[in-house]
Amino acid sequence: MTRALRRCLQVLPLAAALLVPGLARAVEEAELKAAIVFNILLFVDWPIATLPSGGSLTLCFGPNGGLNAAFKRLAGREVRGHPLELREIAAVPARLPCHALYVDTVDRVRFAGLLKPLVAGGALVVSDDAEAPKDVTAIVLQRDGNKIVFDVRMQPVRQSQLQLSSKLLRLARAVHE
Repeated sequence: MTRALRRCLQVLPLAAALLVPGLARAVEEAELKAAIVFNILLFVDWPIATLPSGGSLTLCFGPNGGLNAAFKRLAGREVRGHPLELREIAAVPARLPCHALYVDTVDRVRFAGLLKPLVAGGALVVSDDAEAPKDVTAIVLQRDGNKIVFDVRMQPVRQSQLQLSSKLLRLARAVHE
């Protein structure tokens, strides 16, 4: 074994030990955010015309988001009597059957033209992007120290004709009229 290879093998465990905690934190944050999004959906009422009884509740998200793997583990779970269906959107189609859309920071530009029609069609837009458009993004997740908190913007909620539980509003860090 060459000296360089031996040295590399000695350094590799140290490098892995330094990298894994950061990776673990990123995975934990993604899992936490996905769980928060799922739990938010439990406190939203969609009009019957938007989400008929017996239908699936569809959560859409972009192909490059950091929560995709965590979202996929939630597929099929029940949300207020509706199975959760997940839809990864690679391009912006003319019509999307999304009841909720998660907009990751990397998808802000891609989904810009899609958001207003989705909100008008009764979709809840959730994002972790502080720069998400205020007129269409109902819920914004943010890191506050070592916690994930969320703010609610009521204008997009009203535009979507959604009802948010008072319990959800009490959990929000801020509710903006």
